[in-house]
Amino acid sequence: MTKNKRFKDPIYGYIDIDESIISNIVDTAGFQRLRNVIQTSYSPLYSSAVHNRFVHSLGVYHLGCIVSKSIGNRKNEYVEIEQIERILEIFEIACLLHDLGHAPFSHTGEEYYLEKGKRDLLHKKIVELTADADLDEEIKSKNYKAAPHELMSVIVALRDYDFLFKNDEEKSLFARCILGYPYVKKGDSKYSFLNCIISFLNSSVIDVDKLDYLIRDAYITGFDTVSIDYVRLLQSIKLRKEEQVYQVVYTKGAISVIENVVYAHDAERKWIQNHPVVQYESYLLQSAIEALKNKYAHINLFSYDALTENGIEIFENYKVALLCDADITFLMKNLDSDSGKEYFRRKDRRHPLWKSEAEYKAIFNVGYTDTIFEIVENGLEGLCKYLNFVCKSQEINENALNACKRDIENAQALHSKVLTKKENIEAMISEKRRHLQWLEALKSFAEEEGIAFDFVILKANQFNSGFAKDAFAKIQIEFNTLQKPCYFEKVTNTLKAEKSSREKFFYLFYRRIDKETKIDLRKLAVILGTIAMKEAFSEN
Repeated sequence: MTKNKRFKDPIYGYIDIDESIISNIVDTAGFQRLRNVIQTSYSPLYSSAVHNRFVHSLGVYHLGCIVSKSIGNRKNEYVEIEQIERILEIFEIACLLHDLGHAPFSHTGEEYYLEKGKRDLLHKKIVELTADADLDEEIKSKNYKAAPHELMSVIVALRDYDFLFKNDEEKSLFARCILGYPYVKKGDSKYSFLNCIISFLNSSVIDVDKLDYLIRDAYITGFDTVSIDYVRLLQSIKLRKEEQVYQVVYTKGAISVIENVVYAHDAERKWIQNHPVVQYESYLLQSAIEALKNKYAHINLFSYDALTENGIEIFENYKVALLCDADITFLMKNLDSDSGKEYFRRKDRRHPLWKSEAEYKAIFNVGYTDTIFEIVENGLEGLCKYLNFVCKSQEINENALNACKRDIENAQALHSKVLTKKENIEAMISEKRRHLQWLEALKSFAEEEGIAFDFVILKANQFNSGFAKDAFAKIQIEFNTLQKPCYFEKVTNTLKAEKSSREKFFYLFYRRIDKETKIDLRKLAVILGTIAMKEAFSEN
């Protein structure tokens, strides 16, 4: 009889895990590292949001086992699929290890896995570890771009836990489940079956990873959202075969739950992930990490080696192993950087001039024509990129203003020396002057409002509802009275959404000296709008 160990979970009650999995995976140092990697970046907004990747991984494994059981109970319907039990075991292992290589501080740190074209190197390593030549071609032809932590999770798992797999085929399936990279082979019922399994862990609409973090994040933060009956949803899953191709279908009882999943995902993305406090915390951490990289330029802090027990040496008699949040905060405390100090001194943090995408649109879009609004947004976006180039920062202050002036002077000096391509340099100077104009406009606004000329500008992504996704509309629902399943969009129209016509918006943070001081944002809108109108007039 199989022996299990039970974990008490606030969401699911008890999670039972086979003792062999406990011994081979859960109790290893690499997996225990996840206890010290925070699940979300929501703690500045919801102070209770300190749950970790360890409990999330156990939760995803638990939901994956429910899916496996649901599929396994119908295995007589999939008689041509060989070793179906083993396929489901690989899927469950992928659920457990899907975050194994996650960087510290949720998604804030993971982009550092991709510096200097490392995505290609990570892909190359995965192809090497799986010996999957087809995967190599598919990555190139389909331009696959899995999340950085997914790429690293696959690499760490296949290098440190390779004994879990019997052959390269199992390694390939495991990797594809975590990455969400389906098999491209057509006309083969086995590979379409495997693609269905892959989608249960990584899909664009519903999968066990999303289900756990939506339910868990809402519970831990206290964020009021809809209830998700995950048992009803996962037990309604079926794989339907038509013309040698398997497709995921849900029985009709899952319709309301499917809508709730998308609604909950929308709410978390729009009101938590895009909240300015969460965005600013991420900015401070990224700025501090950049300072760490400059200080310890001789080592690669975000690497496979740092995630292992052996670790990497930072300086004499100190190394980082099993990289986690605490390592970053320890190193930050030894930094002489403003971002590090501001991270720890919450009272010194800048505050957003507006607190949501809706307020941003109300300030700038109302009263502007679409053309003027677009010029303002393009100007702000160009300024963000320019600041990162000329200052390696998103700060708008006297230092940035002076750096821009020096940059223009250098470009003018170059223009006077060269004999060819003067038009290109003139265009470059004109663009730099445009950035200077926006900087001076923000300085003027600060002076008029009696606040410090010391802003941070951050670009955020405009919210697009999951209800607008084609993949959502094409979810298949099975009815007992019909021979074929129906697309979700054909059986319900209670919730629909259109994609946003714009893909960006911006937050502007300022130094607040007096909480009672009222900032007249209409002045900012007028100042920036005036520049935009001049640009529009000059173009015409």
